[in-house]
Amino acid sequence: MNKKVRLLIILLTCLGIIINPNIVSADTLIAANLESINGGEWQTVPLPEKREDWMQAVHTSLLPNGKVLVVNGSSNRNTLVQDNTGNQFIDGVNGRDYNVVNNSTLFDPKTNTFERIASPPSIANGKSNDPFCSGNVHLADGNVLFVSGSHRYYPGEKFEGSKQTNVYNWQTNSWGTLGQLKEGRWYPSPVTLADGKLVIFSGLKYDKPNQITPSVEIFDPITKKFQFIDLTYVENSPFNTKITYQDNYIYNGKTVSRTIDAYDSIDIYPRIFPTPDGKLLITGDGAGKSPLEIHESNKTYLMSIKQDSQGKFSVSFEIGPNRKDVSKVYGTGILDPNKEGDVLLMGGIIGTNDINFGRPYLGKYNDGLAAKGVRIASSLERWSAPENSGKPNGEWEAYPDFFAKPRSMVQAVILPSKQILAVNGGEYGEYKPIQEPVLMTADPLSPGGYKTETMNPGKFPRLYHNNAVLLPDARVLVIGGNPSRAGRTMDGTVHVDVLPSPKTYYTIPEFKNASGEVETFDLAKYYESPKSYFVDGDPEPFVPAEIWQAEIFSPPYLFKSGLRPEIVDAPTTLKYGELQTVSLKNATSNSSLVLIKLSSGTHSFDYGQRLADLEIENVSADNSTINFKAPTNANLYPPGYYMMFYVNDIGKPSEAKFVKLES
Repeated sequence: MNKKVRLLIILLTCLGIIINPNIVSADTLIAANLESINGGEWQTVPLPEKREDWMQAVHTSLLPNGKVLVVNGSSNRNTLVQDNTGNQFIDGVNGRDYNVVNNSTLFDPKTNTFERIASPPSIANGKSNDPFCSGNVHLADGNVLFVSGSHRYYPGEKFEGSKQTNVYNWQTNSWGTLGQLKEGRWYPSPVTLADGKLVIFSGLKYDKPNQITPSVEIFDPITKKFQFIDLTYVENSPFNTKITYQDNYIYNGKTVSRTIDAYDSIDIYPRIFPTPDGKLLITGDGAGKSPLEIHESNKTYLMSIKQDSQGKFSVSFEIGPNRKDVSKVYGTGILDPNKEGDVLLMGGIIGTNDINFGRPYLGKYNDGLAAKGVRIASSLERWSAPENSGKPNGEWEAYPDFFAKPRSMVQAVILPSKQILAVNGGEYGEYKPIQEPVLMTADPLSPGGYKTETMNPGKFPRLYHNNAVLLPDARVLVIGGNPSRAGRTMDGTVHVDVLPSPKTYYTIPEFKNASGEVETFDLAKYYESPKSYFVDGDPEPFVPAEIWQAEIFSPPYLFKSGLRPEIVDAPTTLKYGELQTVSLKNATSNSSLVLIKLSSGTHSFDYGQRLADLEIENVSADNSTINFKAPTNANLYPPGYYMMFYVNDIGKPSEAKFVKLES
């Protein structure tokens, strides 16, 4: 803080003390400012006026108009029946009932408000159309595609994917479709190609519970059709590659070891990334779901796609380099903003698909999993692309203790400064939340190429089903959290004061305050003071089944000294490789200009965001004009909408201008 600003704060504070002796001191204000500079600052977003508009955030997508689309579908809930016999929880809800799945909203960061919008119809093509657990990604026109979703998943955890597609039109605020898939794909991953085509990976089949489909479907925006490709017998496909590993566990107090010989797989919600040369890297990480059997593999694969003159697609595979550790679920991953083409994987659960692992009510079950080696990773893994590693298929490195704590359900947000914000999640998938984000700054001397700084904590715990979205003003929307399944009554009331129970499936427990006195759960009090309630047998504060209040995190770069730069004028469209110009205000030398693709995230992974560091060709003498070159590699930067940020010499970003990148 410069001397003039400090003097001004002291003078204003002294004046304030004369008017109001209870006002805080200048040193207190300065300390608060320094805390924001070092650790960022949090703002709580007001809840909507109507209680029925309070909802979680399973799927989020930033739109080209600057608003954030939030879609939930049936929202991971149970049916709660309350009568004179007490509370009875029935597994699941009716996903064919529109009132059950109609949980969508738009968040406007300019007004700090939510606006409920209509969801897709609950029945399409005569079948259930529930977007819960779909895969969401932007199309080149900025509309958001939701692939598959839940055909049926309860009772009995018999998960099945629907064949539906839903498209949100951001300009008309309406829903459409791309037609039906050939196969159900519950928990799919949609990946955008250089020419705007989409590859849909994995997911659970339609009408065949808990079976992963060994196939891909490719959408061609020209023909507007999907093509289905079976991967079962394709050479070097994961589904045609044998893996062998040792499964160790304790039974009746004795250590048992067995050899598992099986075919590999592509996990559900697989973490798959484009490479600079147009291949797709299948990392092995995903978001496996219990009761699916875990498979332990350190193999990776590179998939290539070809299209013949008749428009027919074919795929081929190469075995990639082995990872240093086995695959994980519910970690996250991104394309490295500081080393083009590299991939970073962070955190995750190793050795089980059961996200309940670690919760106190599981007792000896936790001990059994831990004895098998089940654990939460605190690691960072890097795949160095061939261009950076000199190896034909790249290479992996692992940094086991990168984070200070184990971390699952974490989200990674790429910032305009090319820093990474690791936010949300916990020491377990649904337990012991970590509310302090970690800011990762590029440093070639630090493990993994990044030094880490712990930020100020957010107010609310955000475990399973959380999201984080970079906003156009360079702040980060932090939203969601769903460690348990809420209870929905037939009149639409949603109860979040619930917990799983080994005896009665789910229960509304007895709550106590920090002094151990019995106290009725009050949602308003919880949102005012989130660590107010406790339950017997658990030393951690109670976390409601759904977190409905959002927060916004302002990274430290917004509190750096000096005027904030501004993009005065920028092109609204860019073509690959073309030269263009931006006009600036409050610009400096040694600056950067970046594009960041719009966020589209769910289940601890973002299918949109990536950063293109634009090549600066010329800067005017007064720094007010920059000539730059648009990206040339459409494999890494596919067509669609991006945010353009200017970042000055001390890392302070402008607000964004929206730009459409096209061929």
